[in-house]
Amino acid sequence: MKRKLLVASVLVMFLIPALALAVSSDRLSATKGVSENNQLIVPLNITNSKDLVALDIPLSFSEGAKLVDVIFTDRVAEFEFKDALIDNENRTVMIGLISMVQSDKPDLAPGEGAVANLVFELEAGIEDVSIQAIKVDFPMHDLTYYYNDYSSGRPVLRTIEPEVEVSAIAYSLGGGSAVPTVYSMKQNSPNPFNPTTKIAYAIPEAGVVRLSVFNVLGQHVTDLVNGQREVGEYNVVWDGKDNDGAQVASGIYFYKVKVNSFSDTKKMVLLK
Repeated sequence: MKRKLLVASVLVMFLIPALALAVSSDRLSATKGVSENNQLIVPLNITNSKDLVALDIPLSFSEGAKLVDVIFTDRVAEFEFKDALIDNENRTVMIGLISMVQSDKPDLAPGEGAVANLVFELEAGIEDVSIQAIKVDFPMHDLTYYYNDYSSGRPVLRTIEPEVEVSAIAYSLGGGSAVPTVYSMKQNSPNPFNPTTKIAYAIPEAGVVRLSVFNVLGQHVTDLVNGQREVGEYNVVWDGKDNDGAQVASGIYFYKVKVNSFSDTKKMVLLK
């Protein structure tokens, strides 16, 4: 009965800013897309440290891509509310998940795995799609995970603002067919750039990849990738923003990749 009393609160909180943010290892990420029947299927992964009762996931995707379907996985099969509002005109999708609406249902147990597969069709001449977590003012949507806090002896709905690992990742229909045999990181393109640039790298062995951007003073600007990656070729798009989402100034920047025993650094120039 107590769980049912929380449903209205969960629904309302999808439309208002988060009230309490918890710092954790919770994150949103996406593995490399798979080409199938001329479609690009991108798994959307959730890593959560708590039992989640709801998730609000607003995303945008790049021009030339059409999102034709959002297929929810078995990981959230028992969630009563699963919805994806697709707007291809504005290239956005609002994904909402609530574990229980009318009856008792299990929450999303702590762990890692895909909750949905994004199915894209790409226009002729378009070979990749980039995905970015966004914030919508009205109705209010922001990337947020919701859980019940029982520390006071009664359930209190709280929120988590997860780390994001999708904002700079691109997925290619043409990539991934050949297995790389050596580590490599290419020069970004275009260079100089404004407002975005693409960085390609390849790893012949699975490992934790960290691809970071630094300014000329050696200060850390942002991480474009920071997590486990399988063998393959990857494209990463940097939008010229720092870890806080603020646009950086024109100038020279360095990007560095580190995975297993491999490390490489290159220079790029942002012009406005």
